[in-house]
Amino acid sequence: MTLSRRRFISITAASVLGAYPALGADNMGARWQGVALGAHADLRLVGLPAREAQRLLAEARGEIERLERQFSLYRDDSALVRLNATGILERPEPDMLELCSLVSTIHQVSAGKFDPSIQPLWSAYARAKGVPDRKVLATACAAAGWNKVEISQHSIRLQPGAALTFNGIAQGFITDRVVALLKAQGLEAGLVCVGEIAAVGTSPRGMGWAIGLADREDGPAQATIHLRDRAVATSSPRGTMFGEGPAGHILDPENGMAAPANWQRVSVIHPSAAIADGLSTTGVLQSAAALRDMVTRYPGAAVRAIDQDGYTLAV
Repeated sequence: MTLSRRRFISITAASVLGAYPALGADNMGARWQGVALGAHADLRLVGLPAREAQRLLAEARGEIERLERQFSLYRDDSALVRLNATGILERPEPDMLELCSLVSTIHQVSAGKFDPSIQPLWSAYARAKGVPDRKVLATACAAAGWNKVEISQHSIRLQPGAALTFNGIAQGFITDRVVALLKAQGLEAGLVCVGEIAAVGTSPRGMGWAIGLADREDGPAQATIHLRDRAVATSSPRGTMFGEGPAGHILDPENGMAAPANWQRVSVIHPSAAIADGLSTTGVLQSAAALRDMVTRYPGAAVRAIDQDGYTLAV
């Protein structure tokens, strides 16, 4: 089985989830489809009794729902949307503070290239279908700057005109949370994908899980890696485009420009899907030397990157 990175959320748990029998009419698993994180969601558990699978799916959906209410830009009731609208979030939840702490670390390691405060830039590109006016771009760029965000246990404050997006790390963060929830329930092997992919244990063949890497979401796998108890996140500067314009969706906070097409894709492997997500997002903005240096600062991290000439950077 090879799982490629996809827009939809999927959970596929192997038959060693707990000590359930592998045979029998009731051993049907369960599946739920809907919308989560602004994308189609497909949650599946296989190899265990249907009733137990339904219970675990409900818990996973509840965890995704809980974290969406913190980090989603697609829900009017999320903490992030309230923060962007008012400039202040009083009494932030522990998950919000933990994610902000992780962002600060990756921001520092990436020399400021990883910066969720680029949301005004992103909005300017989106409104202009990839070709924003220079003055608008300059104004949006001036509002960016993670170091300008005031974070404490009591509140998170933004300067006027500022706004945040956690789209470059929240999917990995939620993937980690769902993995932890299912492992606490006895998950010993399976795949969890909430935008990024986490492999738990071994595949039914007793090997690492086969994961396909591709430049575009839903595109065919161009390479395959095998993972066990690790996660992988892939970013491409041209994976998503702003309308008909030439700009891709990953923006440089320093100059407001879209990521140059130096890389076809950057895949980062790490035990934490959140760290892999953040590093791969900022990785497409880095030179080969900077990317190598950034990844080696995280023990257990590895990178598989392909540049426009087809050269593979493997660390």
